[in-house]
Amino acid sequence: MWDSFLIFLGLHPFLASLLPVSLGCVLLLFVRRRVLRIFGCVSLLLGILVGATLHLRWDSFSIHFSKLYKDSLSEKISVLFVGDSITCEGSRPRGFITKIKSILPIDHQVVCLKGATSIEVVGLLEKASLALDPAFIIAQSGINDLLKGIPKEQIFNLQATLFKELAIKFPGSKVLFLPIHPLKLQDGSVYEFPPLTPANFPVWWEDPPSFVEDSLLSDGIHFSAQGHSLLAKVLINKIFSGNS
Repeated sequence: MWDSFLIFLGLHPFLASLLPVSLGCVLLLFVRRRVLRIFGCVSLLLGILVGATLHLRWDSFSIHFSKLYKDSLSEKISVLFVGDSITCEGSRPRGFITKIKSILPIDHQVVCLKGATSIEVVGLLEKASLALDPAFIIAQSGINDLLKGIPKEQIFNLQATLFKELAIKFPGSKVLFLPIHPLKLQDGSVYEFPPLTPANFPVWWEDPPSFVEDSLLSDGIHFSAQGHSLLAKVLINKIFSGNS
């Protein structure tokens, strides 16, 4: 219940912040009853607090002012998201999946497992009950393989296995396999995985050192709110152009 409410805030940041602000202003300007004026003050402060949180901590507004495809879609697009904790976090209130939903009308399903290696994601996909035939599949894996010390060439083969599984299971779907993004190691250095993956998705960051500072959390692996926004913007344009 609470999680659904937070996701609603992430999906509708303007409504969540401007509605209580507007209500508070109306009550303070046009109502004389003390109780209602107090309620108006509370509503106004709540709206400002919610708006500040959505902007400063969730980065929920920036995507709405970004240069994205603006043409309306005649029908919803079905999208399947597959991966490890990066994908799982994407469906959180400030995640990239939530931000995509705030812009594009999509029917979606998420198949993910935190800490999963590529082969574990394959197993998860085989057991999953899928309720839609996706037009697009957004897949990612490999980070946990890397953290477990699996050699780079073997990671490539494991990712290729996942890619093949998706292609066989959904022959009519367009599979977008995300590359492993730059990571920040414990010693502060930046690790950029070499282009040995089946990723058919362009590198969506520009400068790796700047990316790890601005788009990752302190663990050096997972996306910050800004990182989720950056990925969401790229995916929205990719989905929209591929659907046109």
